[in-house]
Amino acid sequence: MKLKLTILFSALMLLVFFTGCKKKAGPGGKNSISGSIIFKNGTTGNNDAAPMATVSIAYGTNESTTTFDQAILTNPDGTFIFNGLNKGKYFIKAGYTDSHGFYYTSSGYGIIFEKKKSDLEVNINLE
Repeated sequence: MKLKLTILFSALMLLVFFTGCKKKAGPGGKNSISGSIIFKNGTTGNNDAAPMATVSIAYGTNESTTTFDQAILTNPDGTFIFNGLNKGKYFIKAGYTDSHGFYYTSSGYGIIFEKKKSDLEVNINLE
């Protein structure tokens, strides 16, 4: 009886250990999302880089959301990068306000990383 109880307890502990160690979407991995943000300049009609645009990322979903886990600003040339992401689902969205106060946005992009190490480039055109 004592041996059966020990085996049952050991099996239960292994189950808890392995299910508790499963990584979820978010920081801690080797995936990255990078790209550039451009907007159709209402004054000139040109596609210009969007410096200091906000790029937001939601962990655990690849569907449109209004709740984000992290936001970064683009570089002066409109580029951005999210490094160190685990396998899983992500949703990114960008927004930019130009020097005239006009706001440009995107509907967003759903992303799924199925590998432990991938580099994905996402270039976003804001309107």
